[in-house]
Amino acid sequence: SVTGSLAAGFLLIPRFGLQHTLQVASGCLIAAALVVVIRGGLSRTARAAGVLASGAAVVVLVTGPPWDRELLASGPYMYASFVPPDLDLETMLRAGKLLYYREGAAATVSVKQLTGTTTLAVDGKVDASNRGDMLTQKLVAHLPLLVHDNPREVAVIGLGSGVTAGAVLRHPVERVDVIEISPEVVEASHFFNRENHGALADPRTNLIVGDGRSHLLLSRKQYDVIVSEPSNPWIAGVAALFTREYFEGVRARLAPGGILCQWANAYDISDADLRSIVATFLSVFPHGTLWLVGADDVLMMASDGPLDARLEAMRSHWARPGVADDLAEVAVRGPFSLWSLYVGGSAQLSRYAAGAPLLTDDTMRLEFSAPRELHHHQRAGENVATLTALLGADEGPPVIREARRAAGAAEWRNRGLMMAKSDVHARAYDDFMRALRLDVTDAGALEGFTRTAVLTGRAPDALVALQELAPRRAATVRSPETVRSAGTSVPATPVPATTTSPNPHVLVAISKLQAAAGLTDQAVASAHEASRLAPSGQTFALEQMAMVLADTGNTVRLDEVVAALQQEAPESAPTLYYAAVAQFLHGNAEPAARLAERATAADPLLAPVYDLAGAAYTKLGRTEDARRAFERSLTFDAHDSTAYTNLGLLALAAGDRTAARDCFAEALWLEPTSATAREGLARTR
Repeated sequence: SVTGSLAAGFLLIPRFGLQHTLQVASGCLIAAALVVVIRGGLSRTARAAGVLASGAAVVVLVTGPPWDRELLASGPYMYASFVPPDLDLETMLRAGKLLYYREGAAATVSVKQLTGTTTLAVDGKVDASNRGDMLTQKLVAHLPLLVHDNPREVAVIGLGSGVTAGAVLRHPVERVDVIEISPEVVEASHFFNRENHGALADPRTNLIVGDGRSHLLLSRKQYDVIVSEPSNPWIAGVAALFTREYFEGVRARLAPGGILCQWANAYDISDADLRSIVATFLSVFPHGTLWLVGADDVLMMASDGPLDARLEAMRSHWARPGVADDLAEVAVRGPFSLWSLYVGGSAQLSRYAAGAPLLTDDTMRLEFSAPRELHHHQRAGENVATLTALLGADEGPPVIREARRAAGAAEWRNRGLMMAKSDVHARAYDDFMRALRLDVTDAGALEGFTRTAVLTGRAPDALVALQELAPRRAATVRSPETVRSAGTSVPATPVPATTTSPNPHVLVAISKLQAAAGLTDQAVASAHEASRLAPSGQTFALEQMAMVLADTGNTVRLDEVVAALQQEAPESAPTLYYAAVAQFLHGNAEPAARLAERATAADPLLAPVYDLAGAAYTKLGRTEDARRAFERSLTFDAHDSTAYTNLGLLALAAGDRTAARDCFAEALWLEPTSATAREGLARTR
């Protein structure tokens, strides 16, 4: 029995995979049964029945179909509940492109690309990606390293996509020990080489394929920073990385002043279990702090003493070569964005975890309680609300209190951009709202606010809020004259302007929200007023008016606006684009295609033009050009369900039902209610 377990886990599964290993084991059992049947003291009838049964088992074993790797990699136990019941479950789970699949001794590892996002899954559960997870994957490294004055030796428990290790290497470290238990994860991480900046190829990286906990227990090495990024505790064996003994092992490996940053999840976990994790962490690191990253990722950071005074160092360490650029990839543009994620220190966490039982190796109840919460998706909102309420306005380290007190529109706008980049649109909406309350004319906040309002279905509420804000901000003018005194020139104090005309950028934002709320006449009127107020030569308001008119199919007024745009900026990409839209709406596909081509030549980064070009090419029968245009559109917004639907229609027209089915399924992952995608999917059957 012991030999069989060792052979299956360490030899057969890594070499032949799960199905063939199961076939080998079944074959051995059938052979053993035949020995008993033939050599045992059975009657002739019983012997014949046994031989027939064994023969039938062999036939089933040999003729059984191969397992569907796409379904195995899709994690149905985790993600089937997200598929609407009236859609075909298998089709939706198979959607996307499976880039890698390997069954190993520790886990089955796969890499998949779906709706433009590449994900790494362990036993079907996504553990890393190059989209929404990027912020957490980077900050779990940057947060402790920005606080540490001189990080030289770093350990990373769990490789995943390698993005965390890549973030560590942006700092002036001498060596990074990356401990990963699964060699299959190491192979899969190469699909993320662009995102992790080739972390494993860096000469400072020392890859150790083995168990992270065992490494910490058996090693005598001291680390300046340890990053612990396990998978979710409901996965077998992972709960051992949340026990008191594990944290004690980590503490023993930290050098004086060393910092631990430990990941935990606030989603798919009960309030009691999360409090136990925090209580266990505090029992070993009484000066611990907690940070909430993205939607519902928890980072617990601690050292051998309080971190409060050391948080100020983030400001100066931001200047380390490569650090700011790496953080900019996830729209983190300054220390305030990180300080704003602080939830609480030892005082707040002690109150939160009071009375929660500790997790120990002898009472590994988390391994059994965590799976029960797997499909309680509402827990995330409840846990996040509880955590964000921990810190009072007058609590926290001085640098955190001062940063929040002094934050202006730019700081809150940048935080909103960080959240939006991580697809946390509801929280980004709130951040943009705070920025606009401080400066309603902030262009970046206006753009982010309108976009997240539309994405979260809050356009009507956002419209009311913005209309209430705009009049309260009376325009001010600064006199061109100066007050001269003692040979110096001092700018005059701003005085209220004689007019309180709305800012044209605010009017354009109002127009966008009105259009999203279905108030098209008002949207056109707001854009028209903005065009009168906009400085000469600036066409953004005319472009907004053209967009609303194009969406409503009002070709008569659209032609008028296009004529105005051609007068202001005849060769600009937006002018050419809206001229192409007008031609397309008039049914003139050929001139629409030509104008779209001129628009892309003027500005290859103007995203909307590619969908238009694809539609025009489709009408002209230029199928390959249409396909390339729609695929190009997806490089700008991989979550554009319309582009996937159009690609599906092209594939369906070409008779490629498999490709069409995949495109329609991807479109439905993004917009489950799309009637066109649903109809197209039905036609592929």
